Amino acid sequence: MITCYNCCLAQSKQTADREIPRSIIDRALAASIKMFGIDSVSGQQNSAPFSGVIVCTDGSILTVAHSTKPGNFYRVIFPNGKQGLAKALGRLVVDQQSNLPDIAMMKMQGEGPWPFAEMGWSSSISEKQRCFGLSYPETLPFNFPFLRAGRILKKMDDYGFIQSSSIMEPGDSGGPLFDALGRVIGLHSRIDAAEGSNFEVPVNSYRIYWRSLTHPTAISSYPTDPDSIGSDPLAKKLAELGLKKPAQDPKTNVQPIPIGSTLNGYRTRILGTAFNLANNKQVILSKSSQVGAAPIATIHNRNYALKILFRDEKNDLIALVSDHKFPAVTASKIAGQGLPDSLLGIKLWSLLAANQRKTGVLGMWPQTFPRIPIPGTFDAQMQEIQGFPTLTKVDSMGAADRAGLLAGDRMIALNGHDVASAAKINAAMQQFYAGDTLQVHFRRGVTELHTKIILSRWNLRENPHPANNIPQGKSLRRDNFPRVFIHDSRIHADECGSPIVDSKGNFIGLNIARFSHTACLAIPRDTILDVLSKAQHLISSSKSENY
Repeated sequence: MITCYNCCLAQSKQTADREIPRSIIDRALAASIKMFGIDSVSGQQNSAPFSGVIVCTDGSILTVAHSTKPGNFYRVIFPNGKQGLAKALGRLVVDQQSNLPDIAMMKMQGEGPWPFAEMGWSSSISEKQRCFGLSYPETLPFNFPFLRAGRILKKMDDYGFIQSSSIMEPGDSGGPLFDALGRVIGLHSRIDAAEGSNFEVPVNSYRIYWRSLTHPTAISSYPTDPDSIGSDPLAKKLAELGLKKPAQDPKTNVQPIPIGSTLNGYRTRILGTAFNLANNKQVILSKSSQVGAAPIATIHNRNYALKILFRDEKNDLIALVSDHKFPAVTASKIAGQGLPDSLLGIKLWSLLAANQRKTGVLGMWPQTFPRIPIPGTFDAQMQEIQGFPTLTKVDSMGAADRAGLLAGDRMIALNGHDVASAAKINAAMQQFYAGDTLQVHFRRGVTELHTKIILSRWNLRENPHPANNIPQGKSLRRDNFPRVFIHDSRIHADECGSPIVDSKGNFIGLNIARFSHTACLAIPRDTILDVLSKAQHLISSSKSENY
């Protein structure tokens, strides 16, 4: 038997905009950890990061087998920034090809007590019940878990997994899935190609093999002496919560505005949101990097020309104006405060074209989203000739061509640093990224020249992992934002610019990027108010009197 079970948390009153009480989220959050393997001598990271959950005060950790090796040590990162060390214990895999049933246990090293989440019974869940996950996608540059909500789709499939709609991706492996009472009911294992097909190892599998898993051993067959797991004393309470109706869609007249434009020679489409300003003025905000020349709004099969008021490159926003008045958010009614961490887990609605809506939860509160380095390229082929990296082929209209470089030019220095060998220029290029502007010192014949080059994006082929199978793909501009919040509503790249509201119809923010399989980025309402203030000033100024 497992001896670390305690009574379930007391329930706080549920509201329409928070299906999971914040007290439950906080307890689950404290026990949800990020881990990676470390070298026993140097202490350096030697494995990809993954997730787990502490389920006892003694530091017992549940995770999945495909991330661990018995006896190895792993760095543990807690949501509050503290770190620790864990040792991998039992690893149960009976099918080496599929890693099934993908069960593993670990143990914190050192003195406790440790924050922990209670274990539930996967036998108590039923289809359509609420659930939520807290884990660490490796694409997100944060040591803080990303909250995602969902429903139970299958209590048990043919492979022994729970299926849920709580979306996940690499790095989430081993992360916990919680029931509506905040108890661990499964551990993230794998996903399928379609969004929303997520597979969890049932927590009962850990309960039944608990004693065998406490030893640092690779187990290749199911133990013949399973543990007794008892019954769930809160099964009835969980079933009652499953009968509660979900929050109704908010009432609002706001509609996103489909915007078409010409960008890099192609017609593109994106959404925008209209805002009513003072003095009967109106402005439309959208995603700047997806709006090119001659923008047009299309409503009810009618086109309306738009004029560009300004671009806000930091936030990737564009402000547009029109002679036509669109259904709009009234700026004066937007709450002036930001989105405090107390709102973590509130339900969100993204308002899309044709009266469509997508729901999700606020999974990470507003913070700076850093630049994600992407390798840069000259758009040219180089070969070391007579000791100099020499351009042998220059792509038409590529970075080198735009900088005036020609085949036969020999590279001497980049940003003043010697690159006069293949080894030197290869090392130097590791420090530069797409969009960086470099000072190039080169030799053409016997003449030494200088130019500037803006590196292009290196076209890396994404691996065929199902997490990269996203309708419409990821947004091209999806990082380097001053402040964004993250949610799990599966907004497509061409649905950015759409408004987000809470259950009462209050404006929360503006979708700005589909970042990854699990994460969508949005600009919070207080930042939007700052942008609208600038728009109001420009429209009211004498230079913009025609608007």
